[in-house]
Amino acid sequence: MNAKSLGSPSDGIPGQAPRRWEAADGVHIDVRGLPAPEPLVAILELVASIAGATAVIVHHDRDPRMLYPELAELGWGAETIAGEPGEVRLRLARLP
Repeated sequence: MNAKSLGSPSDGIPGQAPRRWEAADGVHIDVRGLPAPEPLVAILELVASIAGATAVIVHHDRDPRMLYPELAELGWGAETIAGEPGEVRLRLARLP
């Protein structure tokens, strides 16, 4: 895999930073194992820092329902994409 790490692994330990990396399909953030509201905050901070049309790929262990209205307010949308078993993987992108 040709990826550039942007953070430290969360390893499912509460209080740990989410893992971030860049890949061909966008900037990835793995928030699995983090307690609420840490995943929501981390995802929104990342989205706010993205310039242009770069996609954000979220690796989550549950459907982040509270995230969707927040994304819409920022002009972003989300779609579920294939992920590992037991993972909710989302592709976030700016709305046209």
